[in-house]
Amino acid sequence: MIKKIILINLILILLISCSSENNKEDIDISDEIKTSMITEENKIYEIEDFKNIGWKQNKKLNSSDFPKTIGIWYGFFNKRDVEIWIYNSHSDVLENGMTYAEKVINKRPTNRDPTNPTEIRYHAYVISGNSLILCEDKIEDCIELLSKIN
Repeated sequence: MIKKIILINLILILLISCSSENNKEDIDISDEIKTSMITEENKIYEIEDFKNIGWKQNKKLNSSDFPKTIGIWYGFFNKRDVEIWIYNSHSDVLENGMTYAEKVINKRPTNRDPTNPTEIRYHAYVISGNSLILCEDKIEDCIELLSKIN
């Protein structure tokens, strides 16, 4: 009788441990953090659109090394660093800005940004219309900024 109880308990322990591992894998996959978004392909922005809704421009950066940019500006929104890149068109952003944005959000903290000598680290970006928005912390900051314009 005792052997049966021990055997049943061992089987239950094995079943419980196996099922909890499967649940952990499901949680890890579904909790992936979103870091980029592409939206509003027909929208055309000017830097004034962002200034008018509360983005604080700190300085205009040198954009001569970045093809087809109208300008690159560094500033703040909700006390976080936000860079705004303006291009002539949505296709110009996709062709020229998206690769750079991917590199920026994936670089190690020791790398320096060629457009800005300070050690700013961006973790998310949104491409909306003719703009590329790099956000310091999370994609929701970029989305909030755009929602105030739209």
